[in-house]
This record gives sequence, C-alpha cells and structure tokens, in this order.
Amino acid sequence: ILETCYDMMDLQSEVFCQLIKQTAGVSENEVDIPGVLSCWQTLACMCCTFVPERAIKRYLTMHLQKVIERHPETEMAKFAAYCEVSLHRTKKRDFVPSRDEIIACLGRRDLKTIVYCYGGGTCNIELNTATTAGDVVQKLSLGLQISTTNNRFALFELHEGIFRMIDDKIILSDVLAKFEKQMVEAVKRPQNGVPKKPMLFFKLFCYIHPENVLIDSIEASFMFEQALDDIIMGRIPISHEVLLKLGALRMQFLEGDYETGSFIQDVGEIYPMKLISERAICQQDLLVSGDLHETYYQKTLRAKNIGTLSKKLKMPEITDKERAEAALQVEMQKVRIDITEFWKRLRGVPASTAQQKYLEMLMQTPSFGSTFFEVEYVIPDKRFPKELLVAIGAKGVGLYGRGECAPIKFFHYDTIPSFGAPVQNIYKLVIEDQNPISLQTSMVAEIAKLMKAYIAVYN
Repeated sequence: ILETCYDMMDLQSEVFCQLIKQTAGVSENEVDIPGVLSCWQTLACMCCTFVPERAIKRYLTMHLQKVIERHPETEMAKFAAYCEVSLHRTKKRDFVPSRDEIIACLGRRDLKTIVYCYGGGTCNIELNTATTAGDVVQKLSLGLQISTTNNRFALFELHEGIFRMIDDKIILSDVLAKFEKQMVEAVKRPQNGVPKKPMLFFKLFCYIHPENVLIDSIEASFMFEQALDDIIMGRIPISHEVLLKLGALRMQFLEGDYETGSFIQDVGEIYPMKLISERAICQQDLLVSGDLHETYYQKTLRAKNIGTLSKKLKMPEITDKERAEAALQVEMQKVRIDITEFWKRLRGVPASTAQQKYLEMLMQTPSFGSTFFEVEYVIPDKRFPKELLVAIGAKGVGLYGRGECAPIKFFHYDTIPSFGAPVQNIYKLVIEDQNPISLQTSMVAEIAKLMKAYIAVYN
C-alpha cells in the first residue's frame, strides 16, 4: 500500500479517506477487533509516511480527536493518539519506510538504530519520522561533551569503504530506508561474499580550530582515531619518514614501552598497506635475477619452502603470485623493523603524551586538516598531471600529484569566485585571473559540501 501510494500521489488522499471511513463509527464492542486494529495500523503507517492535503489533514485530525474522546484507554485510542502526533511531525519523505520502521510504527514505537564511531564505539539512538541528521549530531555532541567551535562533526553514510556526509536537514528514517534498498539491490547482483550493510557513522567533518582541542578530551580521542584511520587507509599523503614515526607513537600508545621480544603483529594497523604494496610491486623484479646475494626475499621464499637455493645462490623457480607474496612480506618486515627502531626511543613516554605528540606531528604536515579526493584533470594542458588528489581544507583547495606530500598548487577561497558541477561527475573551479580547472570525480557532492561548509565558517 505504501509503495503504491508513493508511486501514485493522487491515490494518497483516497487511501486516507477510505481508512477514515473504516475506522469511524466503531461501537464499544468492536474497538479491539483485529480487523479494526489492522485498519488503524495501516493508518498509522500512512501518517508516518505521507503528508496529506490540507483539507484531508484537517478532517483526519478531527476524526482522531473524536476517537480519543469517545474510546479512551483503548488500543484504538492509543493508535489515534500516535497517528495525531505522527501526522503533525511527518515531513515529505524521499523513500518508503524500511521494514524495521514499519514494525516500529505498528508497535507505536520510535525506530532504534546504531551510530558507529572511530575506536570501535557505538551509540544506540531512537528516531521518529521527523528526526534529522542535525538533531542526532547535536544530541551526540552534547552527550559526548564535544565543542562545536573547535571542529564540526557530522553523520556519514559508510558503504563499501566510502564516506558520504549526510546533510543536517536529511530525515534519518529515509537514510535507513535507502540502506535497506541498497542491500536488496546488492543481494540481487552477482558478487563474491556477503555484501556489507551500510551504516551510520559519526565523525569529524570540518577542521576549524583543531589546535584548541584539549588533549585529554573525547574530541581529541576522536581526532586521534580518525587521523589514524585516514592514514592507514591512504586517504592523506604523508612522507615515509613521518609515517614511521607516527607508527611508533601509535605502538607506544597501544602497548607502552618496547620490551625485548615485542613484535608488531599487524603492520597494516599502524602503516598504510597501500604504500607497502606499491613498493613491493616495484621490488618484485629483484626476485628474477639469479646472481643476487641471499636477500630478504630469498630468505622469505626459503622459509616458506618455495624451492631451495642452489649453491650458486640462484633463485628458485617461483610463480608470479609467490613472488608477489614474498615481496610483500619483505616490505612489511622492513617497515616493521624501522617502526620498532623509533618505538625503542619512546621509552618512558606515557600513552597520553604519545597521543599528543602524534597529533602535534600530524598538524605539522601540509596535508593535515584537509579531506582528499581522487580526481582526474580533464583539460589536456601542462599545468597539472592527469591523475590528481584534490584537498579541501579550511583555507582553500590544494591540488596534489598522486603520491606527492606537498601540493602542486594551492588556491585560497577568496580567489575562487565560483565552483560547482556543470555536468555529471565534473567539478569545475573558477579561479581569478586563471583558466577554470575541471576535475572528473564521482564525489562531486562531497567536495561541494565541504567547500560550502568551510566558506560558511570563515565568512
């Protein structure tokens, strides 16, 4: 019924009128009959989904009030009260309610869901048909004692490793309904493994005054954990030397002082595996040469029983897959050893100080405070390479070469009179006294949201 009414808007008024007719004139002996309550359940779902025309809404409100007065303390009166509240708070919806929301509506309850945070934290929240993302952000910020002046937090959709910011005015019930629709579509598509369910994620959106955050606050912990995730996922470019020092500080924070025999189990939890894999690919060719000295690669192959070394130290015959795995293991071991050396120098540093030093070192890098997006430069000239990273920060927009730690060019917001998407997946920056810059990306909306948010803060 809800899907049909959503697709055929003219049918909504007719359904409301039919439900009013079927729930009116009920005698005292019929108030708790299942058939009558079924009509009330349908009316409750309609009131949570659609905003009726003004005349229908006025008539429906009178009907609900009469039912409450004539049949107090009955299930029918409880449904009528729920419908009246829902009728006045429901706004125009972009999606038909999800299955969970319909179940909650049938039980006259708010919808319960989970918001995830960095560090493995979760928050259980309750939603109604009028709850927006901004309402939840405000509630979480107050509950976690997070200042709204140092940084701006927001709710995000996390799906397949991609974060998309949810505008403060968006109704969260619609977001959850969209998640359900995405899961249904994902199950229908042929793929390996079970599709991951989208989730709501609470995290930092804009860095406004991060230097003012108290180091022992929850906000500082959020910054710390979010920075770590951005680093290990390769979302921000940082030099190898700084990454090693940051990895050592993370180990000091997690494990305390280095002790003899201490071992970094998972390098990927403190250092970006993407960079290790790229270096391993470059080193694979060394495994082909037969006159090398016994390198880490050969030792790794021997330890894995992949052939044996001849007396002339010639490489055994190995497959490309085995060669790639060996190269990856060796690069991981190199990073592990280098981080351990820095870790040893941090003896006596408490966890709180390690976290503070981590953030201070990160703030000194050119990339800190910016959100990076992979883009392609679509105008063929010599100003920029084709593959770029665009960095949206508090003061302006930076363009980075892939793998570079410093921007090729930086544009302050006061030199960008306009920006937007003239066509789908093309983001255009109009720069004063320069030719416009057109960038191809699927994250057009996210870039625009960030730029507008920063410009609004500093204007």
